[in-house]
Amino acid sequence: MKVKEVMHSITKLPSHTTIVDAAIAMDKKTIGSILVEENCETIGIVTERDILRKIVAKGRDPSKVAIKEIASNPLITVDENATLAEASEKMAKQNIRRLVVTSGNKIVGVITTRDVSNNVNYLLAKGATAYLPSYYP
Repeated sequence: MKVKEVMHSITKLPSHTTIVDAAIAMDKKTIGSILVEENCETIGIVTERDILRKIVAKGRDPSKVAIKEIASNPLITVDENATLAEASEKMAKQNIRRLVVTSGNKIVGVITTRDVSNNVNYLLAKGATAYLPSYYP
């Protein structure tokens, strides 16, 4: 199974957007991350976990902090034609929960550990173990 079969669409916000506005956008769209854009270039990613650890846990005012200040970068990417096994292994190696999906040099989506997990369970049920990471039975 390929990454492009299970990836999500992306949401980008300008780098000057406040944490409050980013959190509102994430809540409205029921998503866990936002890509940060500056000068028509994607410069990072902000996740729910970033907001908790870098803003809430530090007692910072989310209405006064721009997403650019807490964005994780550089972006860690995976090609849309990579297998779920390749994506899973990359996430494990990098100790991250999301990968930005690319097609050539263009960002086309995001894939999460949940996406991988849900589809691995499906593949296991179908007996399609050839598509799974090497650490699955």
